[in-house]
Amino acid sequence: MTLSRRTALLAGLSGLVVPAFNRGAGAQDAWYPIAGPDGREVQNFRVPVELQTEIMALDNAVLLGAREADLTLIEVYDSNCSFCRRAAMDVKRMTERDRDLAVSLVNAPSLGLPSVQAARVEYAVKQLGGEDKARAFHAASMAMRGVFDGRRALALAADLGLDRGQVEEVADRPETGRVIADAVRLANATNLAATPSWLIAGTAVIGWPGRPTMERIVAAVRDCDKPVCA
Repeated sequence: MTLSRRTALLAGLSGLVVPAFNRGAGAQDAWYPIAGPDGREVQNFRVPVELQTEIMALDNAVLLGAREADLTLIEVYDSNCSFCRRAAMDVKRMTERDRDLAVSLVNAPSLGLPSVQAARVEYAVKQLGGEDKARAFHAASMAMRGVFDGRRALALAADLGLDRGQVEEVADRPETGRVIADAVRLANATNLAATPSWLIAGTAVIGWPGRPTMERIVAAVRDCDKPVCA
């Protein structure tokens, strides 16, 4: 790995703007009366269906759970988001318990350059190793402690059996940067730069409300196509 290539991977993304969370829509009254386990209101708001459709179609999305699901929950996350890491095991258990549920994992880095580096490597892993390697990479990255940056991401990709040089080359491509920029753009457009955020039935849910609350939301959407049924 040459110094120039390393520099490109680890520092060459400074031109990608990582947005601050725009609290415009999110600061309004909750769209639905969703309460967390502590009884506090869970922030949620309506999302235009066309934006949800665009996020579903992002190239860096990784599908967890059922291949032919009756319902897909979208998670927008950051590799260095502590709450995303806390939620990861619960999400895995939800898909294991609910055989008709899928979760589309969308890495939209919002916590600085290390997260952008990791997102580029994660996308390269998907390109080179397919969905199985990408799911393994995601699970392992969510179990990490401390800052997860490009170097650690490359090391993890190698641990999963991929050629580190090839992963770095794909991660460093301009088109990879464009894929990650698209994810960031759409996350910001839908006020989902705060992570984790969730999209379901045209509704954004901000933060991790806990597994029981999220399971109630999923059940309600199946019952009445809304996160909360009247």
